[in-house]
Amino acid sequence: MPTQDELSRIFGAAELEHVHEVLDGLRRRGILTVRPEDGRLLVAVEGYGANSSTLPSPGPEGEPDEDRWKLISETRRALLAQGARLAAMRASGQSLEKLEHALRSKVAQRSAGPVEVLESDGDFEREVIIASGNDLMLRVYDRLVILEGLTHSEASVQDARTEDESIAFARRELLTAIAARQTQAAALLADRVL
Repeated sequence: MPTQDELSRIFGAAELEHVHEVLDGLRRRGILTVRPEDGRLLVAVEGYGANSSTLPSPGPEGEPDEDRWKLISETRRALLAQGARLAAMRASGQSLEKLEHALRSKVAQRSAGPVEVLESDGDFEREVIIASGNDLMLRVYDRLVILEGLTHSEASVQDARTEDESIAFARRELLTAIAARQTQAAALLADRVL
């Protein structure tokens, strides 16, 4: 990845704060590291060299790639935690209403086993990112959601739509932490909702 100076030139002064917020969230999680020799940002992928920012070529077309999926999923998790931290600092009354609506729209129906989530027009995790006030983070998050779906098997995507009560509880608690402006609690709870 580019150095931080190069990123400054690419995004300009207007987006620089947003870039730093995204990078900070990824560094906190250990997904990005800074190479001491030249300040270049590196993707820290478990099992690959310390100075490697690449993953091996994907397998045959349509075949799930677990390594890529794990990295993408972990990156999305890191952005959600950073977004929750920022939302707890910045969320407006309107943002909180949208979060409440998105939470309610994840209508759950009990069956004999886990709770099946019916998707609607609201997506709670995405609304958390929106409440962060960082448009760049939202663009990156949306792309990660798409990539996550493309790099994982269809059965796993279906499994991801099934959630238990602890995730629903964590979402409610995350909304409470954001509304109470508790940044650390919001970041920790965000980790439990994906």
